[in-house]
Amino acid sequence: MKARTVITPNFGPGVSEYLGGLKAVIDELDIGCVTHVMERLLAAYRRQSSVYVFGNGGSASTASHFVNDFNKGVSEQLETGFRFFCLNDNVPTLMAVANDISYDRIFALQLKNYLRPGDVVIAISGSGKSDNVIEAVRYANERGAETIGIVGFDGGLLKELAQHCIHVPVDDMQKVEDIHLVINHVMMALFKEHLEAE
Repeated sequence: MKARTVITPNFGPGVSEYLGGLKAVIDELDIGCVTHVMERLLAAYRRQSSVYVFGNGGSASTASHFVNDFNKGVSEQLETGFRFFCLNDNVPTLMAVANDISYDRIFALQLKNYLRPGDVVIAISGSGKSDNVIEAVRYANERGAETIGIVGFDGGLLKELAQHCIHVPVDDMQKVEDIHLVINHVMMALFKEHLEAE
């Protein structure tokens, strides 16, 4: 049997190119929008409002990560912590709503059960166009909640509907999701430092 030639690729240039692109996107971020959203979350913390966060795919993972970092990472040393809840973590609920009613209702129906005026909704969507995310934000706006969008690409409809928005201006889903998680970690680090100092 003839031995197969294995070519070892040189990934170095590709890694440098990807990270260089990521740095360029970070440099384009509107820091004012990030700090504004942080101010809104701090106000929600002060009044002990619930914060509901959700997304699809990679954004669902980021939503879960937000809950971990705020409820544990920021709050573990505080007498009173943040009240974050992730609407995409309960798989049976998601599947029941999707199967029996509509996939577009998987987040809005949960908000119908939980949401109170003054609560905060964080909708994460790379494209800003996911129907289930859009429907939930519309519902939250109608119920008097405060809505925050975290988006990429051109922002889609979510950028227009959300009362506050952080926009990662790049047409690359992986870089959008990378930066969304960076923003979460920036918030976590700064809130932890500030609130523990209090």
